[in-house]
Amino acid sequence: MKFKVDEWVYYCAFPDLAALSEERSKSVVLSVLENDPIYDYEIYIDGLGKIKKVKEQQLFSMPQPT
Repeated sequence: MKFKVDEWVYYCAFPDLAALSEERSKSVVLSVLENDPIYDYEIYIDGLGKIKKVKEQQLFSMPQPT
């Protein structure tokens, strides 16, 4: 898995659609779903207050503070 628990990421619901691929929400990884056949992570979407199961291709790295 690319991301770890408590890591901040950007979530994009439709990364393959050009018109929507830049719409990203700041999120944090709550858990890695190693035994789930469909989803890879459970995330919390900051600002919306939603918890959602997502696939790895929907998540993007955030620049890490220095």
